Amino acid sequence: MKTDAKIVLNQQLLKAAFIIGPALLVLSALSFVAGIGLIPPGITSYVEGIFGSFALIFFVPIYLYLGNELWNYKRVLGSIATITGLLGSVVGFGMEFMRVTEYALRQHGATDEVFASFYHNPGGVYLSVALAGPLFPLTSVLLGAGFLRAKAYPAWVCMLLMTAGVFFPIAQVLELEWALKITYPLACLFWLVVCSWIAMRRIGEVDNAQPQLAVR
Repeated sequence: MKTDAKIVLNQQLLKAAFIIGPALLVLSALSFVAGIGLIPPGITSYVEGIFGSFALIFFVPIYLYLGNELWNYKRVLGSIATITGLLGSVVGFGMEFMRVTEYALRQHGATDEVFASFYHNPGGVYLSVALAGPLFPLTSVLLGAGFLRAKAYPAWVCMLLMTAGVFFPIAQVLELEWALKITYPLACLFWLVVCSWIAMRRIGEVDNAQPQLAVR
């Protein structure tokens, strides 16, 4: 395969990731809001976990691409966003897959008491990894703020990135009932809108451009 053809193929695959990942995240949130596959005590769903697990896999190349693009304008912030994006996406996948694992274990006899005890006090070993999960939405805030400061993206794109990064943990970390039904799906929808715009308007058009570096 010629080099140009490989570049085009890679760009097409990346565009697909930018759309498929957020779309799956929207389906994940909507399945929970619709009450499909709920697991006691009803604040999560194994169907949500299935969609969410695959969604977070696609966010690995999404965040790596965006972190690299931000690096062209803000090297320090771009490097930080690349690292946090990778950690947040990978650990986020693990936390989404925990929903599927919990459902499977319940099918094999694990009781409500076992999981109630675990979630009440998961222990330091679990938290040593799980605490990296919030880096997933934090990366969205960093990217939005960085692109806004660099004037690399339209302001509305940057604001949606930052808003999604705030709305998501309000629901997932605080587990507020209203947030799980409102800010959670809204955050996923904002990511879908932004990532779809980037896929259609930026990938392939700016990859070969030479941005003006603003190294800080």
